[in-house]
Amino acid sequence: MTRFIPSIFTSLNIGCGFLAICTRDLYIGSICILTSIFLDAMDGIAARAFNAQSEMGKELDSLADLVSFGIAPAYLYFTLAPFDHWSNFLPAFAIVLGSALRLAKFNTIPSLKYFLGLPTPANAFFMAGLFFAVYYENFTIQNLMSQTWFYSLIPVAFMGLMLSNLKMFSIKEINKGISYNKYQLACLFSFITLLFVDVKTAIPISVIVYIGLSMIRSFRYKDNY
Repeated sequence: MTRFIPSIFTSLNIGCGFLAICTRDLYIGSICILTSIFLDAMDGIAARAFNAQSEMGKELDSLADLVSFGIAPAYLYFTLAPFDHWSNFLPAFAIVLGSALRLAKFNTIPSLKYFLGLPTPANAFFMAGLFFAVYYENFTIQNLMSQTWFYSLIPVAFMGLMLSNLKMFSIKEINKGISYNKYQLACLFSFITLLFVDVKTAIPISVIVYIGLSMIRSFRYKDNY
């Protein structure tokens, strides 16, 4: 019976992603996406705890991630289009395409202790934070999102990060000791600090910090990551 537990988490992940689309609401949709990120982590933990990894589970997990971390944030992003033109779906489509290609790439490479390119949950985490900032009427974010160039640039830039070969550290490595995980701890500390400074923009800024720290670590330890 325990072998079905990871698939239950994955199925709930898909459900949350679908609900995010159905609501067409930035706040509820963002909550659903964040819940999907939690469920995605839980299905991996459950699969390892119960030794329930399977090829079917792996494929189902990828499909769930495409719905919750690709299609759902792309649809909500589409609702923020600052212009009324047939081409306003293209930036949102970049999120879907980038996520699909990133997941396909992930499934075709051997397991590594780091990520090659920005993980789709991290991209969805950024998007959810962006939606929160718009929902809570953060002036800076609202002003930037009203600019066509910024609205178009963000998905393209994050698509490039997802498909890049940039080595990005995993927060899951944090159990290996403080000295080894100083970048992970710095990332977590910055996120907690940002929550106190400005909770409305803490999520997207923390993802940018994560990307920056990964670049620094990759450059410093490129021969021994």
